[in-house]
Amino acid sequence: MFSKIRVLRTIIYFYVAIYFKIYASMIHLETPTEFSFEQTLRFLTRNQKECLHFVKNDQVFKTLSINNALVLFAISFDSGLQISIHSEQTDEKNIKIIKKYVSDWFDLEADLKTFYEVAQNDSVLKNLCQKFYGLRMIGMPDLFESLIWSIIGQQINLNFAYSLKEKLVQNFGQKLIFKDDVFYALPTPEKLASLNIEDFQPFQFSKSKAQYILNVSRAFAEGHLSQEMLAKLPFEEIRQKLVAIKGIGNWTANYSMMKSLKNYDAFPVEDVGLHNAVKTQYNLPAKPSIKELHSMSEKWAGWRGYATFYFWHSLLG
Repeated sequence: MFSKIRVLRTIIYFYVAIYFKIYASMIHLETPTEFSFEQTLRFLTRNQKECLHFVKNDQVFKTLSINNALVLFAISFDSGLQISIHSEQTDEKNIKIIKKYVSDWFDLEADLKTFYEVAQNDSVLKNLCQKFYGLRMIGMPDLFESLIWSIIGQQINLNFAYSLKEKLVQNFGQKLIFKDDVFYALPTPEKLASLNIEDFQPFQFSKSKAQYILNVSRAFAEGHLSQEMLAKLPFEEIRQKLVAIKGIGNWTANYSMMKSLKNYDAFPVEDVGLHNAVKTQYNLPAKPSIKELHSMSEKWAGWRGYATFYFWHSLLG
């Protein structure tokens, strides 16, 4: 009799534990009124070779390395963002890290109302804001990631850049398998810093691009550069510290400042995609010069980075 009771109690405890484990792995994140998950998914699915997140059935799957362990989570939308963790690491500390990461990734703290007010000064940008209402800058919370990605993308077309990124991540990054799907995390600065130029050669990286990746990776791995360090500095000091590293120019610095450091006025004015989008949206006979873009951007002051992101988004059609 007592044996049966103990067995029954064990079974009940087992299922209660499972219930609370599932419950604990579910996170709800409130979203502002000016937020569009539809536009977010549209941006996140812009290239099939993207390897650091995966979109399936309107869910965004992402792998993070937290305390040297890979954590997989999925994001969906239902009156706010619903985040489900598909790993064992569901303690309160990790949940807090994931919530902050998603909030930064989707830029939930940005005052989009102010950006939309600024956009009223420019009829073309105003129309884009109406068309893509609720689109927030999809950032890269990890500064190292944005620097590596922007170096990869220097002076090549976007499809080839995604191909190189895929090779870098799949050959040197960490991976996690869940339900027969493989999810990847970006290689750590330490991992990339341990490589040589020759290690990149089989994957179509030019010698200069490989060297630039090594320069940035070693700066992070050796403690000469960190996101926390730069976040405390004013705009121009950040830019100067970044461009002091060989391989980081004005475009790369501004790209990473807007995508990772939340500097909404950072302006990658040399960007070819921006030039093409502005030419199309303003119905210009030719692509604008850098000088012309600087002049045009005076109407976007304080939000040049956000304006750039909306012009990039217009290239998706």
